[in-house]
Amino acid sequence: MESTTKQITGPPLLKFFRKSSMFPAFYFHDLMREYGDVVKCGSFFYLINHPDVAKQILNRDQKDFNQEDFIGKRTQTVFGLGMVTSKGDMWANERRLLNPVLSSKTIHKHISEANIEIDRVLDNWIPLTKSNKIFDIADKMGDMAIMTSGRLLFDTDFSSKIDEIKEVTIIGTKYIVDGIPFFIPYWIPTLGHLKLRRINKKIDAILNAIIQEKGNSIKNRDNLANTLISALGGPNSTRQDRRLMLDELKTMLAGGYFPIACSLSMFWHVIGENPNCLQKIKDEVRSKPRDYVYNERFYQDFPVTSSAIFEAMRLYPVAFSIWRKAKIKFSIDGYIIPKGKTICISLFNVHRNPKFWNDPNKFMPERFNQEESKNRPKHHFMPFGWGNRKCIGDHYSMMIIFLTVIKTLMRYDVKIIPAPKLVVKSAALMCPEKVNAKISIIDRVNK
Repeated sequence: MESTTKQITGPPLLKFFRKSSMFPAFYFHDLMREYGDVVKCGSFFYLINHPDVAKQILNRDQKDFNQEDFIGKRTQTVFGLGMVTSKGDMWANERRLLNPVLSSKTIHKHISEANIEIDRVLDNWIPLTKSNKIFDIADKMGDMAIMTSGRLLFDTDFSSKIDEIKEVTIIGTKYIVDGIPFFIPYWIPTLGHLKLRRINKKIDAILNAIIQEKGNSIKNRDNLANTLISALGGPNSTRQDRRLMLDELKTMLAGGYFPIACSLSMFWHVIGENPNCLQKIKDEVRSKPRDYVYNERFYQDFPVTSSAIFEAMRLYPVAFSIWRKAKIKFSIDGYIIPKGKTICISLFNVHRNPKFWNDPNKFMPERFNQEESKNRPKHHFMPFGWGNRKCIGDHYSMMIIFLTVIKTLMRYDVKIIPAPKLVVKSAALMCPEKVNAKISIIDRVNK
């Protein structure tokens, strides 16, 4: 039986714009506290903060809710027809092509390669131990994510391209979230569009060089680049196939770098504010022998580390919002959203909704112990989204995040210098501007 219709309220237009200069996730959180589970943000969009409503929308994704909202159009301007923005048969074909490559089983076949690359990057930190220098560990997480994605996803050494990849990703993602809440066609020569055209040329040059290097001598490896080049870049491929290949490679280049770098950076920020938990993680990590063997199930050997990582992802889901446009009039639990309206699902608010999380703004890793996790509905925690368009790279991301934290703390004693206040980058994902740290080499001779 249909519930009584609930009134959806929100801020007056002037009030909405007065605070719109805040980082969106934090502003949306203020709106949830004032107006509740569903908020009407003027004529611009509806803000969804309730996990059940979010789940319903994402389960009906594309059929009843598509990405033709202003954020979706901006995202397509940046990434073209890669899997993030494609739809219908094109999306289904792309997903079928890449699902085997990014499955948990396939990804964890390359766990030894991941460890080698992570150790290689960590070797470059040794000079920082000798100088006792304060450095930005968030920036180092960007290096780590780029180098590991280069090796595992592209079979390419990105060491000479790190700064370039960071630049084009930051400019591209900043374009997605900046400015007024509607879409300006790409042909209009705004400053943002001129910057975007410049970085699109740069990123195409990087990707074309990878394609040319591999040429016809593609190794028989199940990594992402080889799969895409084999399927779309053969001698009989069309111009459209090649554009799709570049768009997909561009999507995965950004996806293999920025979300992982942001997640790791947010972890170090959160754990720096909770030094007792950091010490527990260090003790757990260093209790393992030097020759510890990593496999697909290694996560269960690090329960303290796992709980802390998941709790950091709950507090700060880096992909903090999912945007859709309603193709139908939608009704759930008494809330009615009209057809044609833009919808923003705030994962930040879903993860901090006080109806479902006790003391939601507090760091409490024990929320993710085995018992608590078993008793909690899965959709209350959705850092990678939900439904059939859930992030396809979740297994890869979690492997790199866990290995980076564990390997870093096995080799170095990390001391985070907490910032007085969290300052985040202006970008499509949530990432601290800086996380200051100092490190020293630890002695594990007897382990």
